[in-house]
Amino acid sequence: TEEQVQSFQVPSCARCGGPLKPDVVFFGDTVNPDKVDFVRRRVKEADSLLVVGSSLQVYSGYRFILTAREKKLPIAILNIGPTRSDDLACLKLDSPCGELLPLIDP
Repeated sequence: TEEQVQSFQVPSCARCGGPLKPDVVFFGDTVNPDKVDFVRRRVKEADSLLVVGSSLQVYSGYRFILTAREKKLPIAILNIGPTRSDDLACLKLDSPCGELLPLIDP
């Protein structure tokens, strides 16, 4: 409800007093350079790239598409609605991730 949104308080870290938040990158935050390097290395080692649940509108995700394209990797995208990289994908599935991913047999 609107009241819950207005009264929401972000908990503080008991150690440093800063805002307590999960190990994710929120919109507008900077991605840790070590994570960027890790993912870039994995993309360079891969033989394809699957993007799940991202519009790729921010550069932090889009840059991995560019890396895959440079390597001429096939790119598949699973996302509801258009993405920044639909024209670069070999396969684009417009479907909820939670419905489609369970159908993949390991």
